[in-house]
Amino acid sequence: MGSDNDLVGQVIKDTFGREYHITAVLSKGGQGVVYRTSEDYLIKINTSIDKDKYAERYRWLQKKGSQLPKETRIAFPIAILEEPFVGYVMKEAKGHVSLNDYVEKPEEIEDLWDWYFNATGGLTKRLQIGGLLAKSLRYLHINGYAYVDISPSNIFVSRDKNSLAIIDSDNITSGVYSPLIDGTNFYMAPEIANKAAVANTVTDTYSYAVLLFKMLTTCHPFIGDDAEDANPEWVQESVDRGKLDYIGDPNSDKNKNSNFENTKVFLTDELLELFRRTFVDGKLESSRRPTLIEFMRACAHARNHVIQCDNQDCDAEYYYTGKDCNCPLCDEHIKKVYLLTSRNMVRTKGKILIPLDAAKEMQPLDVYSDVVGNMAVTKEMKYINRSFFDENIPFESDQTLAAVARTKDGKLAVINLSNTKIILNDSKMSKPREVSLYKKGVTIPSVIDETPGKQFMFLDKNIDVTTDSEFIDTKQIEKFYGTTEISKFILIRQED
Repeated sequence: MGSDNDLVGQVIKDTFGREYHITAVLSKGGQGVVYRTSEDYLIKINTSIDKDKYAERYRWLQKKGSQLPKETRIAFPIAILEEPFVGYVMKEAKGHVSLNDYVEKPEEIEDLWDWYFNATGGLTKRLQIGGLLAKSLRYLHINGYAYVDISPSNIFVSRDKNSLAIIDSDNITSGVYSPLIDGTNFYMAPEIANKAAVANTVTDTYSYAVLLFKMLTTCHPFIGDDAEDANPEWVQESVDRGKLDYIGDPNSDKNKNSNFENTKVFLTDELLELFRRTFVDGKLESSRRPTLIEFMRACAHARNHVIQCDNQDCDAEYYYTGKDCNCPLCDEHIKKVYLLTSRNMVRTKGKILIPLDAAKEMQPLDVYSDVVGNMAVTKEMKYINRSFFDENIPFESDQTLAAVARTKDGKLAVINLSNTKIILNDSKMSKPREVSLYKKGVTIPSVIDETPGKQFMFLDKNIDVTTDSEFIDTKQIEKFYGTTEISKFILIRQED
């Protein structure tokens, strides 16, 4: 075959005889070329020297793709190409762009912040992508597979929606099929490059951490300022084999990156600690690395604390850290922010005996209240999920309950997005209002208009009662204390 573009305009068939009209080259890699077709499918044609091995693997992947949950968001083969081509057909995620657009700033855009916030959706979008990718990989892992080749070139995301697609399934591995490649340079775990292990779910998580770090900070965790003048081959080998210090290592003065000193504001303390555990403690000791679940939660927590600058000439996003928190780019002070704190409350007929503040003795309480989540809300809409009240629920059972956002005149709007009963009340418990289920074009959001003062958002007391939770064992509580009522509510405070 000639150049990759030679097939553009040609017609290729699968083994069922279906025709696909190739319109463009989408991407190229060491194992093949991915083409777009006018039928809204993608065609992967293998160009490696191991065509026979891949032909067998493609048939295996086609079978496995039909068995794995769609939540993996992986474009598995749906048909095999007719000879003489070795390759397959997969679905195309329309309207999606390569994750490279969120990782590598184009040369034509000079201003880093203009690209980060205006061209690519800013901090919230990146955290959204990070959480969704972790969830997709988690679905793959719990079904007994590892992806192996995590890199931005294999991931496509929607600019406008919370949607993601992983387009290259060629190297997925299990106990049956070993991977035919090690991974992508600069993203693979050191034990892979050092030939000390084969690809697995733990090495997947390491690659994910590298990608998340680079997407949030625009820096590679192991490439410092000195790399610009170093031999590129030496840099690649040193990074892949874990020979360099982490640029964010608080205990090392080596391999620092001056750009990271500016962009590390996009990492919460929780994310910083997870990256330290991955790239310092766990760089060469995989057992010390955090899990995908920890990264999923950290991305969710971070999103809950993102606010947007009120300065129209800036409009940057940053983390709310308190009343004295100003925008790190323009130093503008936020005009108004609502702070939401979720609580699980257990009320019984008798007094509950529980340890307080890590005290050894048990203390009697009429009500036990447990704080779970915190959220800062300005003009950008935030979503309240079940996990905001209980992080121990299975991630695949998580669902959106409500949405909140600041209105143009500075009030807080609440939208009911589930069948859960939601009641808004003031601090005096004198004005209860039910938030009706949102129906587009029919209902309007409820608005909290009391200022100043505390508000509460109560959810149906029976929600999540059947969920396993570390702090609630309903049967045991009722056995000792009688009738038990479990409530979930959010305390809403306004800060100017």
